Amino acid sequence: MPARRNKRWWLVAGAIAATVVAVVLLTHDNSIASAQPASAPVIEFAASDLVQPQIREMRTSISITGTLQPRNWTTVKAKVAGELKSLLVREGETVSPGQTLARIDAQDAQARLDEKMADLEAGRAQLALAQKNRTNNLALLQQKFISQNAFDSVQSSYQVSEAKLKALEAQVALAKKALADTVVSAPQAGIVSQRHAQPGEKLPVDGKILTLVDLAEMEVEAAVPAGDIPSIRVGQEVGFRVEGFGEREFSGRIDRINPATQAGSRSILVYALLPNRDNALKGGMFAKGSVTLSRIESALVLPLSAVSKANGNPYVLRIADNRVEQRAVKLGIRNEEEGVVQILDGLDAQSRIVRTNTGTLKPGAIVKLAPERN
Repeated sequence: MPARRNKRWWLVAGAIAATVVAVVLLTHDNSIASAQPASAPVIEFAASDLVQPQIREMRTSISITGTLQPRNWTTVKAKVAGELKSLLVREGETVSPGQTLARIDAQDAQARLDEKMADLEAGRAQLALAQKNRTNNLALLQQKFISQNAFDSVQSSYQVSEAKLKALEAQVALAKKALADTVVSAPQAGIVSQRHAQPGEKLPVDGKILTLVDLAEMEVEAAVPAGDIPSIRVGQEVGFRVEGFGEREFSGRIDRINPATQAGSRSILVYALLPNRDNALKGGMFAKGSVTLSRIESALVLPLSAVSKANGNPYVLRIADNRVEQRAVKLGIRNEEEGVVQILDGLDAQSRIVRTNTGTLKPGAIVKLAPERN
């Protein structure tokens, strides 16, 4: 009996030991499994999400805006008073220098000229008589038949007649000019912009008749902050885009800089000149341009969106060996209008850079490039 009990006890003890070992082994396996890290997620990029630095021309510029106006224009005015008899051109027509534009009633001018011509003839007759008297009295003076005082009186009358004749000749010249001014001619080549009077109207002296504009050169007047003026010089290049012409760019240059700020502001007027040989540009169009301050022929550039800062130090996220790498860079000039910045150090042209860093990407993240869709 005692031997049978000992055998049963050993069987029970063995079973308990086996159960404990199994539990320990299972617990160990579970703890090992829980200690194993989960596989890191892979971030997929489209081709448009990455960008490579480009080697291209880089410019620094200041943006300016303004309204186009013809550089050369004139208002044709009446030089004499009178009724506008005819107006020979209309808006939009091209005229050449000296071309007849309008005619003013010439009756009054012709009558004044006739009157002055008659006065001139009378003056000539008076001068001829005075000259004859002077010649006769000179002979008498030489023969001692008259006194010196008597001759001086005749000489004075002759000189008065001579002066009157010159005055009459000047009046005739003015009358002829007034008659010629009844024919209004173009002072310059240009295009009729506006008619200020109509046939039948009574015009005063300097009354407006027409406005002529020359579209060969256009001018933009732009207000520039005083702080930017030291960077602007006469002759600098200006690239303009004009409303209505899409992506077409017009080239010009800085022509003049106003020497004083505008009243009530801290801006200074700058005048840019644009050649307009094809007359495509018109007065009143809105133009937006940029003044080129400096130019680098071959610069390594990235979009501004690809550059971030940490503690004031610029960096980009580069893809290297299918992982995200934070790369410190040194920046050069930037062009806000084009949205690019020059990279002086830290990258080469073969680097693949995350185009827009939203702050969610961390260095070391695994990435792959999505296949392109056809």
